Amino acid sequence: MDRVSSRVMGRRAVVAAAGVALAGCADGGNGEEPEPTPIPDDEREAFDSGWPTFARDAANTGYAPDISGPYTEIGERWRFETEGSIAGSPAVAGNTLYVGSTDGSLYALDPYVGAELWSFETDGPVTTTPAVVDGTVYVGSGDERLYAIDAADGTEVWRFDVGDRVGSSPTVSEGTVYVGGVNSSVFAVDRNAGEQRWRFGTGASVLGTPAVADGTVYVGSSDRNVYALDAASGEERWRFGTRGIVSAGPAVADGTVYAGSRDSTLYALDAEDGERTWQFDANEQVQGSPAIVGETAFVGSSDDFLYAVGIDGDDPVGRWRFQTGDSVVASPAATRNHVFVASTSGNVFCIVPEDGDTVWRFEADAGIQEGPAVTDEWLYFGDVDGTVYAIGSG
Repeated sequence: MDRVSSRVMGRRAVVAAAGVALAGCADGGNGEEPEPTPIPDDEREAFDSGWPTFARDAANTGYAPDISGPYTEIGERWRFETEGSIAGSPAVAGNTLYVGSTDGSLYALDPYVGAELWSFETDGPVTTTPAVVDGTVYVGSGDERLYAIDAADGTEVWRFDVGDRVGSSPTVSEGTVYVGGVNSSVFAVDRNAGEQRWRFGTGASVLGTPAVADGTVYVGSSDRNVYALDAASGEERWRFGTRGIVSAGPAVADGTVYAGSRDSTLYALDAEDGERTWQFDANEQVQGSPAIVGETAFVGSSDDFLYAVGIDGDDPVGRWRFQTGDSVVASPAATRNHVFVASTSGNVFCIVPEDGDTVWRFEADAGIQEGPAVTDEWLYFGDVDGTVYAIGSG
């Protein structure tokens, strides 16, 4: 596959030799890579299927049933350098990619050439995944604020003071933004006004992205519990205790909550009452959210494996496991016929979901902490060195 061997430092994009045209491609004789010119907004085609939030939807399923993602003639199309680390997933909505960095900025990029459209600076590291809904980007920062930002030009719409570092990616549902904080709290914030609707206190930091389904917010806490809260009032409906920190967001599908814990277990809980249906031993810590595809859950473990778990019976069935070569703390992303997973070694894999066979592998320059965003024939992710990558087909 095509790789760009040289690193270009600073906040700029490098376009790989993959047929992407640059405007003004002469380098002026100084030997530097030219910076790409954004495709004009009215000419930049919107993707048929986006990845606008963590794990793609409010239920955190990590599943895009209407696309395949890149799987043939793949190569690196461009990379964009930030001045920090990338700890969250990118989000893609319309014709723009959004990604946060520990350098304190949220970036809006042209998803086809990697050119910067705008950046929004906060006063702390941005370690989570933005959520994009109806022309507004919602993102939390280590400066203790949740921001609403105009998706078109990067101007601030409002800010909400969480009171401590924002620990989770935001989830937007039915006019409300739900987000967790290091101050042991889950907040519900009016999407338009930026005003608090309710606050629920857990016993420790809330680091995983809340999942919202059927009027209920499901969220894990470092106090080792999974909580179900009334989405309108914040009233607790039930809680389920695990034996380890629950640092990843649960996924909800077909009346079941799937939650991983650092006690090395993936739990299946009844969404109505929190009763345990089954549990699956993943050998070591589960730090990422599972992707739920029909009758299979895909979940990573610190034991270096991605597991495919059959979830259609009373007991889980381990269908296969895939060796990635290092810990899997990132959440997998699934499409109609592929599963994509990254490891802390910097490898990204495209896998056949039925049998775990490898379609392709791509090696980044550094480790990867969170899962990719997949759209049509493109895949986007970032590494701990602060580089955003675009992988494409064709």
